[in-house]
Amino acid sequence: MSRRPVSGLRPPVGTKHGEVDLGEVTLHWTEAGHGPPVLLLHGLNDSHRTWRHIWRRLPGRRVLMLDLPGHGLSGRPDAPYTLDWNATQVARWIERLDLRDLDVVGHSYGGGVAQWLLLKCRPRIRRVALLCSGGLGREVYPWLRVASVPFLVEGFGQRFMSPVARLAMARATTSDARAEMRHLASFLRAPGSARAFSRTVRDVIRWRGQTRNLFDGVADIAGLPPLRLFWGARDRILPISHGAGVAALLGNCKLVRFGRSGHFVHWEQPESLAYALRAFFDERNTPPVQLRTMRRTDERRRTRRGATRMAMDRRAA
Repeated sequence: MSRRPVSGLRPPVGTKHGEVDLGEVTLHWTEAGHGPPVLLLHGLNDSHRTWRHIWRRLPGRRVLMLDLPGHGLSGRPDAPYTLDWNATQVARWIERLDLRDLDVVGHSYGGGVAQWLLLKCRPRIRRVALLCSGGLGREVYPWLRVASVPFLVEGFGQRFMSPVARLAMARATTSDARAEMRHLASFLRAPGSARAFSRTVRDVIRWRGQTRNLFDGVADIAGLPPLRLFWGARDRILPISHGAGVAALLGNCKLVRFGRSGHFVHWEQPESLAYALRAFFDERNTPPVQLRTMRRTDERRRTRRGATRMAMDRRAA
């Protein structure tokens, strides 16, 4: 495992780069601080730098900002880039660093990866925060549906990448947004970026919308963790109705709304988001989320057991 500076990019003061070769892909991350670990996962066509306004606002924690495969300073191998493959690589990275009692924050596509991690390394995960997350509904911004057309992005190649990123982040209003777009454009010029993006999108989106959903595999997870949803009320890429719908289906699941934000809450209202994340992480005795149907089944079982005990007590008397 290497912790040297990567590709000449200087990490912000107080952070350090890390890089590890997993065989199938080399993953890069930036980390800061000490304490309980928190993993921040970015969305499509983004990088670890998307969290630049957040990590300083999470004191007393070891904050790890990972570049997903095919993004940022991570490798871009000729790989499938399915959600399962991406989550497998992230899970291997978590195991390589031996991260335990890990809090995971996933934005957009990174939220989908965070959900899939529950199938890969559930015992290592303490809590999950989903920020404007994919995988919770069908609707998605039209340009992503276009990008899912087979071989369209790979056919046009790298020329397609920067316009896609600019369109996705056009509503970002932070003062440093232009500088960050330059950094992002440099990442997207790396060979293999278009291939990684195209294959990633095609696995989770089709012309009619998203094809993956949290509830597809939730029954296979042995014990769900505490989970909270965070969403921008003005999100036009993944509407907040997705979060409201999931919160209604899960017991012990809260939806935190940010009225002035769109899809990039961590850019638009970083202080409010960081405060809400700290509250979630620090909250004591937070119950795990539970499918409401499962909860009703458990209640019926308890009722039946109680009735059986009462009947047996009557017979004994």
